[in-house]
Amino acid sequence: VSHDAGFDAGRSGNGFGHVVPSDAHGTELKSDARDGTVPRLWHTLPGPDAVRRRAAAFAFSSNGLPRKYDYRDWTATTFMLRDRAIGNFAYPWLLCVCVSAVWWALYEHVEHLRHPRYDLSEFDRMYALIFTALGFMLVFRLSRAAIRFWDCRTAWGTIAMRGRALCDDCIVNLGARRPEETDDVIKWFCAFAVGVKCHLRVEALCAEQLAGILTQKEVDSMNALMDCRFHLFAANKMRRAVKRALLEEANDETAFSGDEDKKRRFLHPQHSATLMHSARGHLDVLVDVAGAMERIKATRLPIVYVAHLRTFLLVYILSMPFVYVSLWGIGVVPATAIIAFALLGIEGAATECENPFSAKRTNHLGMDGFCENVIADLGAMLAWWRDESSGG
Repeated sequence: VSHDAGFDAGRSGNGFGHVVPSDAHGTELKSDARDGTVPRLWHTLPGPDAVRRRAAAFAFSSNGLPRKYDYRDWTATTFMLRDRAIGNFAYPWLLCVCVSAVWWALYEHVEHLRHPRYDLSEFDRMYALIFTALGFMLVFRLSRAAIRFWDCRTAWGTIAMRGRALCDDCIVNLGARRPEETDDVIKWFCAFAVGVKCHLRVEALCAEQLAGILTQKEVDSMNALMDCRFHLFAANKMRRAVKRALLEEANDETAFSGDEDKKRRFLHPQHSATLMHSARGHLDVLVDVAGAMERIKATRLPIVYVAHLRTFLLVYILSMPFVYVSLWGIGVVPATAIIAFALLGIEGAATECENPFSAKRTNHLGMDGFCENVIADLGAMLAWWRDESSGG
């Protein structure tokens, strides 16, 4: 997709993300870009108003997402209810408890049902064997879901690590020579991180989350053009910026002839080639890990395994009162409720962790926080770059 003209049009004036660059006292900052019209990213991204708007947008988007807890606090973690994802197994649990209560009431009030011919307590040994098989199946189910959850978290760590390395390389090697292209790489990496989050949640790209980074027009164009595949467009823009910064120098036949001052302003061809290879490697990894999370989201555990596990899990729990009512009496009702909560809770936990991208699930990945951290890291890099450029 190539719509450079429409995107570049949104870069002029002081409408950069609807933020007027200002210092801590709110005084407007003058642009120091080469054409004198586009504010530098090191002014707009850390601007107080932009920071406030991004924080508010991310806080609203992440409402209900993971809360921090003290893993040493047994009281809080033992008696919590909301964070157990009870909604994932509430219906089968209530069904098991109701069946248990109804069967106990019938057993107590219908004398015919207490006849020895209906006594199933001799099947208790078989129940122990079934429980062992179910235990192995549940452990496998939960472990696979946990691996998927951790793979997604690792992928986000890779995005942050590779993106920081890419932007740092551009600042160190291209910042003085190609400031506009360097700004483009940094701002589109911010858009890449937010775009991955929005793509995985199937939601529109939020301009407020990129305040001081992209213009409203750029965000609106991405929402209109990309159908939630914002990260691919951002990756393409980063590649274009790297290409402009490196290949245009390589094609300048006069870069390394004549003027010594001009020679110092250009990178050596070998240096340019190394940077191009490194940048492409970082960008390829960014796209690959985003694709890995897409694969995890689109590919669940085969239905044959889930259906088989859930069928025998329900059969096991629902038949429990019929086997043990003669031994436990009314105790079969709370016993069934506790055992059902334990076994169905494991299945519910696996369901919760299998696809950890929802915006309203307590146990899902805090992708808004990941994006905030990425933007904060780049803001710090830009501040260092600005201080060095000003001789601070």
